[in-house]
Amino acid sequence: MNSHQYPDSSSSRVGVLLWPTVISVSGLALLLGLGTWQLERLEWKTALIAEREAHLAAPALAPDMSSDPLAIEEFRRVSLRGKFLHEHEIHLLSRTYKGRAGIQVVTPIVPHTGGSEGIAVLVNRGWVPGELSDPDSRLEGQVRGTVEVTGISRTGIGGRGWFVPENRPASGDWHHLNIEEVSQAIGLTLAPFVVEAGPEPNPGGYPIGGQTRIHLRNDHLGYAITWFTLAAALALIYFLFVRQKLLRQPSETS
Repeated sequence: MNSHQYPDSSSSRVGVLLWPTVISVSGLALLLGLGTWQLERLEWKTALIAEREAHLAAPALAPDMSSDPLAIEEFRRVSLRGKFLHEHEIHLLSRTYKGRAGIQVVTPIVPHTGGSEGIAVLVNRGWVPGELSDPDSRLEGQVRGTVEVTGISRTGIGGRGWFVPENRPASGDWHHLNIEEVSQAIGLTLAPFVVEAGPEPNPGGYPIGGQTRIHLRNDHLGYAITWFTLAAALALIYFLFVRQKLLRQPSETS
């Protein structure tokens, strides 16, 4: 008499579903985590945009240069009255404006505000084309005497991107603005913030101000929806897979 041993249906079912379940649950947890993270980023970016808009909408502030510590909020509209030190002008290389290559001119100004003559503030005056990088080629824009500059304060600009070269102060090659490096290079005490000049035209047309990137992209909701949609798709695929296996299992073991 021949005896046949049939596999246990429950253990067979576990064997078939084990790894698909592990992979699906892990993938689902990852996708849901990414979606949740994007929602958190959305909340952070929305608050940052609101704060920036509030700062930009406020009246221009004249910083008190005699205050200690000397600090100012990021993206605050400020107004400085003082004298440019054109002899200490530096150039940020490889800057474009409307598709044209050029530089950005950064010049220290000694403000009158607060009665301090010992601290200068770096002012990014704006863009000039490469052929006008020599200050003598744009003398009209090298304003002398007392000037008034209105712009936007920047406090978080010391970092260097992954693909941005190192500065070489000795040869005048500046690729990113680092206040400490500039201070050492030009021998001046500098305030811990930079003012990026507004779009008001300079004599002779250069430098062209208003180079600040004000608007922030906020695509995090779209990213969150994408991750949650992928999570739902994965859950549906897993459900259909399990359903198919469970329906097929009795016929395979009969």
